[in-house]
Amino acid sequence: MDFITGFAVWFVIGIAGGFIARALYRDDHTVVALALTFGVFGAFIGGMLGVAAYIHHDPLPLRPGGIIGAVTGAIFFPFVYQFISRRFV
Repeated sequence: MDFITGFAVWFVIGIAGGFIARALYRDDHTVVALALTFGVFGAFIGGMLGVAAYIHHDPLPLRPGGIIGAVTGAIFFPFVYQFISRRFV
């Protein structure tokens, strides 16, 4: 049950990160759905990288490393999307 709760927390962090990145880096050419998708994707990738240090010792998604990684990824990936879409569109 801890894994489901942890992944749900990562999902919520990703949605919030997508909205925050969309608000901070707003542009006419960017799409809200893509910003949210990249936020969730970034939260899961960052969360998994944050939990990777605990792989041999109880790798739960709700560990501090997983939460910090999820927040970092949820902000970083939409920022990269906004930067690339502004640059090439």
